[in-house]
Amino acid sequence: MKTVKYLLFGLVILVLAAPPLYHLFFRIALPEYAGGLSLEGISEPVEVHTDEFGIPHVFAKNEQDLFFAQGYLTARERLFQMDLARLAGRGELSSVLGEVTLEKDKFLRTVGFYRRAQEVMDSLPPRTAQAILDYTRGVNAYIETVEYLPREYLFLGARPQEWTPEDSVVITLLMSYSLTRSKKIDLVLHQIGQKAGEEVLAALIPSYPEFAPTLTGAKPASFDQGPQEAMLTDASSRKGPGINDFFDMETPASNWMIFSGSWTKSGKPLFAGSPDLEPTLPALFYIMHLNGGDYNVMGGALPGCPGIGPLGFNGDIAWSAVNGRGDELDYFIEKTNPDEPGQYLTEDGYKDFALISETIRVKDGDEYREVPLEIKVSRHGPIISAVMPLAPENCAMQWAALDIEKPWDIHGLLAMNRASNFDEFRQALSNVKTMNLNLGYADKNGNIGWQFTASPPIRKSGGGALPVLGWTGRHEWTGFIPFEKLPFDYNPEKGYTASFNNEPGNAPYHLTNYYLFERAIRFDEIIRELGDQKVDQSKIMEMQTDTISVVAKRWKPLVLEACENAEGVNECRDLIKAWNCGVNVDSCAATVFNVFYYKMMENTLRDEVGDQIWSEELSQPYLYYVPDLALTKILHDPDHAFFDDAGTPAVKENRNDIVIRSLKQTKEILEDLLGDDPAQWQWGRVHQMHFNHPLGSKLPMLNLKPIPTQGSHHTINSGFWDWDPENPFRMRSGGVIRMAVDFSRGDKATIVSPPGQSGHYLSPYYANQAQLWAEGRQAPMHYTDAKSLAQILTLNPI
Repeated sequence: MKTVKYLLFGLVILVLAAPPLYHLFFRIALPEYAGGLSLEGISEPVEVHTDEFGIPHVFAKNEQDLFFAQGYLTARERLFQMDLARLAGRGELSSVLGEVTLEKDKFLRTVGFYRRAQEVMDSLPPRTAQAILDYTRGVNAYIETVEYLPREYLFLGARPQEWTPEDSVVITLLMSYSLTRSKKIDLVLHQIGQKAGEEVLAALIPSYPEFAPTLTGAKPASFDQGPQEAMLTDASSRKGPGINDFFDMETPASNWMIFSGSWTKSGKPLFAGSPDLEPTLPALFYIMHLNGGDYNVMGGALPGCPGIGPLGFNGDIAWSAVNGRGDELDYFIEKTNPDEPGQYLTEDGYKDFALISETIRVKDGDEYREVPLEIKVSRHGPIISAVMPLAPENCAMQWAALDIEKPWDIHGLLAMNRASNFDEFRQALSNVKTMNLNLGYADKNGNIGWQFTASPPIRKSGGGALPVLGWTGRHEWTGFIPFEKLPFDYNPEKGYTASFNNEPGNAPYHLTNYYLFERAIRFDEIIRELGDQKVDQSKIMEMQTDTISVVAKRWKPLVLEACENAEGVNECRDLIKAWNCGVNVDSCAATVFNVFYYKMMENTLRDEVGDQIWSEELSQPYLYYVPDLALTKILHDPDHAFFDDAGTPAVKENRNDIVIRSLKQTKEILEDLLGDDPAQWQWGRVHQMHFNHPLGSKLPMLNLKPIPTQGSHHTINSGFWDWDPENPFRMRSGGVIRMAVDFSRGDKATIVSPPGQSGHYLSPYYANQAQLWAEGRQAPMHYTDAKSLAQILTLNPI
């Protein structure tokens, strides 16, 4: 009996002790934000003032100490995130995560991100190379001195390796690859051509609509795609699951909006930027203020890289990036020598593949095993058929980032951090040759503008939308469009400019098939609605969070017309009829329309492209613009062949038939998902942002509770979602960092980067920006008054 009592007593003690021990386990690794630290590697004291959102304002007396401090401070909040990114760049994820990431590592090694990073680091100008070295020293100072590593390392039984300068470079290359639009769509279009034929393919290859706005107002250059010769080959494609690359962040809906003083209440420029990416936990960017040497800049830093990245403010200028959506990646199908598989055909005869042998280390419990990898490289690039689903056999990937001279993106971004006028801004960006961006600009002297970056190839023929035959020589790259000829604009006559991943309108040559246009149409509507009204910072932030869907406005009258006398759709029809087309969390009509439009696209195109291509590719968020554009093109042709269902050969359906079918299916789906009462179908019940930790599938407590969010694919306040049968409407991307600057009041500039600054679970800064962001609000930047912040940490030299 006594034994039972002792066991019960012990159990009670354990239950009572568990919560404190749980909190102690996680909190013991949290950094301090006040006091002093002595570090070897800095020459003079560095002050770090941290605000209420965990944003550090770093004050150093020289550049070397500034970047050392940036590396140290970033590592102490984001080391595990940085480590995963550089392991991806190295193709060494499996050394920590095991078999589950082996296919990723094979892909990463085959492309050769780290091989390229080593070449880049060796060529960088001295000032930039020194900044990376100083940043590296700071990261390693944290790794060497930290008493309690981030808890993820304990769960994985791992330790971080020493950081190297190449690790910083490779992270920028991964970002550049993620911004390359054609890496997936080209292979999907190839499959459509193989399975559906040339006519369907021609209708689905994206092209910019004539009615869509361009940045300059001019019409885009016309372009003939040319013969799709590779579509006619019988090249088979590799099947299998996609490479769910955590670093492969799609960027479907970024924006920036800029007004000159002629449009503003203050008479000074207004600037708002919102790069939209797939959410991460911790946040993709780390907000910092860096003051030292020639730098006094604040914005979003990419963890692992010195300086401030694609969104920032330095007192003189502000900038923000959208994806330029250019096409700098092509696929070439090579023909191997039947007598010698180590050779491939060219117009001048057979040539030898370059061969690279690598070994991937794979963790297996407490042991490791080695997996050999043989990589073949043709004149067009690495052969990726074995590591990229949908790629034809013997398919080479030619990517500009692997070919261009001096891909000095870090150098260009650091120079942009220091720029004080448009000429310096453009000169800095002339070095950004791998990141495919369009950066908006404004300055304190009243000027506004923008500049495209990257290295569009000059092709002998064709537009790069499909894999082509590699042995003919007809589609070779002959060089790259020089920076001086890339699109830009400065002080446009209309007094404002805005980008929503749309066509610039002033490029006399073909850049891409993949521009977006829906949100640009909505911005033009807002401009018309303004009339003579002047704009202030609150107004431009309201524009950032606008939720009106122009696609819904386009389809609403057609839905009401088709369903006027239809049976079984009354509830859905009535909700749409009374709706203002705002995709808000409390709107039931927004839910109805989003389901309807998805089913409308599916019912129109699934029979044309086949079940597999629809469900695995065209229905996914990153390719959503393809079926959306296809429907937009045939919208006013009610008897278009696409509306006829190939599965019902005895009946010829038209647009109205498909509208009614889609709306009936919508009703069934929502009743199953949310119940029979349409008043309970609010958008916020299903459309939610999930901030999930990389280890969250095994350690769910690290994930955040889903947050109801506004917007959809087509709204300026973007909310791209995924039709996941287990979690439909789960939000897949949004404005992962936002900023608003009124140049008449730099002290009122604001910024937000959800979910928070810290990667440490239970940190007060782990998720304290998530709800702020979801509500469309931002935090004060404290750019001008950071010295008054009371939370001060001093880094002292030893």
